Amino acid sequence: MDILNTVFMNVLLVTFTSSIIAVVILLIRYLFKTKINIRFNQILLSFILLRFCMLIVPESSISILNLLPQYGTENTISGSLSTIHPHIKSQQTTINDIGKKTQIKYSQNTDKHLDTPNINTEQVKHRFSIINILSIIWLAGVLIILVGSIIIQKRFIIRLKSCKQIDDSDLIIIIDKCKKILGIKRNVNIYMGDNLTSPLITDLFKPNVYIPKQMINVDQEHFQHVILHELAHYKRKDLIYNILSVIAVGIHWFNPIIWKITSIIKSDIELACDTYVLDKLGEDNAISYGESILIVTRLFLTRRNQIELACYFSNTKKQLERRIIMINNFKKNTYKFTALSIMIALLIGGIVLTNPVKTKAQEPQMKFVENKDIVEELIEPRFRYYKEYNDLDRLLKDVDFNILIPEYIIEDDYNIECIQFIPEEGRVNFFNSINNGFYFNINISKTHPEFYLLNKAYNSNPSIINRYFINFEGIEGEVIEISIGGKIVTKHKHLVFEKDDIYYDIEYKVIDQDNNVIGEIDLLEVAKMIKSLKDPEDINKDNFIIPYKTTHIYRMEDMKEARENVGFDFKFPIDNKYRSISIINEKIILISDSEYNYSLSIEKKEPYYYNQFNEHGKINNDNEKMIKRLEANWEYIKNKKVLKLITTFNNSDQRPFEKTADESIQFIWEDNDIYYNIVFSSFANNYNKTEMEKIIKHIMDSNSFDEIIKENGMN
Repeated sequence: MDILNTVFMNVLLVTFTSSIIAVVILLIRYLFKTKINIRFNQILLSFILLRFCMLIVPESSISILNLLPQYGTENTISGSLSTIHPHIKSQQTTINDIGKKTQIKYSQNTDKHLDTPNINTEQVKHRFSIINILSIIWLAGVLIILVGSIIIQKRFIIRLKSCKQIDDSDLIIIIDKCKKILGIKRNVNIYMGDNLTSPLITDLFKPNVYIPKQMINVDQEHFQHVILHELAHYKRKDLIYNILSVIAVGIHWFNPIIWKITSIIKSDIELACDTYVLDKLGEDNAISYGESILIVTRLFLTRRNQIELACYFSNTKKQLERRIIMINNFKKNTYKFTALSIMIALLIGGIVLTNPVKTKAQEPQMKFVENKDIVEELIEPRFRYYKEYNDLDRLLKDVDFNILIPEYIIEDDYNIECIQFIPEEGRVNFFNSINNGFYFNINISKTHPEFYLLNKAYNSNPSIINRYFINFEGIEGEVIEISIGGKIVTKHKHLVFEKDDIYYDIEYKVIDQDNNVIGEIDLLEVAKMIKSLKDPEDINKDNFIIPYKTTHIYRMEDMKEARENVGFDFKFPIDNKYRSISIINEKIILISDSEYNYSLSIEKKEPYYYNQFNEHGKINNDNEKMIKRLEANWEYIKNKKVLKLITTFNNSDQRPFEKTADESIQFIWEDNDIYYNIVFSSFANNYNKTEMEKIIKHIMDSNSFDEIIKENGMN
């Protein structure tokens, strides 16, 4: 359902933007109808038709959609739609009173932090249900049109099969003459049928002309004009317009504008064909050509037009009047395209067939954005496979579904070592490592545990070896036993309990390959925990505080809290992209997400190598097993004294199971009693001195964290 909703929302975005462009072009056609020739008119509408068919649209700085307010920043329309549906990934948020905006990206299912009005769960469910209903209605319409088109096409083919090929030499001579006039070299057969309502030509590559039986008796000149018109459709490849029309109407059937556009295009195709033929015949034949149209129209005036996939004569009164007026006013070269017309057409194509260029986060090694706006989300979504937390409060800020937490915990042995949230799976995980035979692992998820228990991304060769339902201590649940096999095979037992559509999975036993229990919780204890499930606000959260001191940073709110904990201010290049940010023992560590894999650590304590080289002028290699060579020297970057340290590691056979860099280049400098240590790691020694210095200079020039907070009014 999520995929269908996402596709539907994308269709809404395309239909909205394409409709805007359609209205603009129709207005241009109306205002300049006496200045624009027939062929150019058709080109303009063709751009609209193609735009409706393009679900993937390239970006361009000349796109007309750049004129929409804020659209060029990060697709405002997509952002507005994302308030309806949670899987649209881009959104904008107002940062401060003077209206500064910055791009924020979200991974799926993490939209709780969008800067939109707070709504309750019932409102969200109601909104999602509306989207689901609309998506299903849209899909039903698409299928109806698809099936209808297939049925019409099959009936059309059956009707054509009943037609008989004409071998009259006089008619064949006329066709050959028409082919010569239009420069067509392919073989063209002519067929006659009783049940045809108008002349037509089929196939883009192997053309065949079909005529109603009544046309055998018309004058040869009029017959020639009809054949020329049909062959002109082939020469101009007009069947492509019909195919695109079916696609566009099928996708955007709910949009009246596309129905109007396809109707106008069919009329324009006929006019363009007439001008093309007359351009070949010359102005002197315009009157006789117009008579041919009237004669053929009169033959079928009382017949009902059929919806065909091939081009056909338009017989409505208004369309017929347009054609006769055009033919009467025809001048030589009406169909021709001048060089200026070609250039204008290409320019218009670039304007209407492209999306606005979105502002993209700059790669730090290439260019840094001079932007003081505060970035709410600091970590790129693709590096958020899971989030870790030090306490329950920070977890609950991110979890976008209602969970219950066990108030009862096992005395003495209970010690949570990790709290995780996997946004894309909607899963919360508490666990500790096996310690003195005690093992604790609880998952809370919106999906059945089987989804992640059998995921090979987590486990090696996972398989379910047993499962059964139990009613233990009044708790109805399911026991799932899985086997995990790598070099060491272990068996794991899980008790799965469901409450309010949320699954609680407690792993209560781990058995090694020799059937020895290496971690276990008594089922009575598991039952007590399940019975004690309560709202997080009603339990003692001190039991969920992680003992180690690593703090993981995901948002600016986390960073503010971390700043208070470390107790010092520091340069913070907020416009860089980061894979991770963490605080460990009063040290800030930032891992980059860029072409150059680097880490930046910031601390108040003087780094070991910096202290050693500063005092002794050399660095001792204290780990010769791992490090092959150390080289150090002073450099000056932006008039700052910087220690450059090159470390060459021993061959990887020292660490056969670990992929390690061959070499690293390290830069350490001091600024206002704070030490900055940036390390560039390489697997192929492909360093670029200019780019590394550019990154370092940018860090040196960055505002401090306190300045960023103050400038954005977030004190």
